[in-house]
Amino acid sequence: MVKDEVYGGHCNCPIKLSFWQMSGKANFYLGRLEEALGSLLKHEEAIAAVVMSCKGRAESLAPLIATIRNLLHHKQAAGNEAFQAGKYAAAEEHYTAALACNNASRPFTSVCFCNRAAASHAQGHIADAIADCNRAMALNPEYPKAISRRANLHEIIRNYGQAISDLQRLIALQESQQQKGKCGVRRLGNSGSNAQDLKEAYERIAKAEEDVKKGNPLDYYLIL
Repeated sequence: MVKDEVYGGHCNCPIKLSFWQMSGKANFYLGRLEEALGSLLKHEEAIAAVVMSCKGRAESLAPLIATIRNLLHHKQAAGNEAFQAGKYAAAEEHYTAALACNNASRPFTSVCFCNRAAASHAQGHIADAIADCNRAMALNPEYPKAISRRANLHEIIRNYGQAISDLQRLIALQESQQQKGKCGVRRLGNSGSNAQDLKEAYERIAKAEEDVKKGNPLDYYLIL
């Protein structure tokens, strides 16, 4: 019988080891890379103890850990910092690098596409930004930031019909999240911010509808 011992501050029971492995992989596929990294590091710290106590074999997750660290570096440490510093071309490169080394975590990939859209927009590349929002929404249809960002881009080029459609989609999603919050379903954000987001979305629709009446054509110059 294998004892539930402690090694380096962590339980080395094979059941616990399996939990850390499954938790790490599940969080990775859900796009929660920080949580995934925490679980996988616990797994690696305990793996030697499992081998010693059970005289068996345990799968090393070092390659996945390296991938997650690389993704976090390009997306957060490098990409986000470059964007916040106004280095939009560099930020775009880092988001692209993150996309190049990840094809498994769809939520995280969606975030990278959405962030790259922001970097493209900041450089005046509206068509590229819209394309990346499309990709983000294809991977995660309920990603409010991507929906809102694409609506904003359509507002900029005066494609008000598409902007209104995106804003209506955003409102439906936010109202659904608000209802889930009332039912006790866990969601990101808080009721106050969600109410403000809803208000802003309705205001944007009202403005877009007014702009439609003015008959302004698409701004093809910004699209190119």
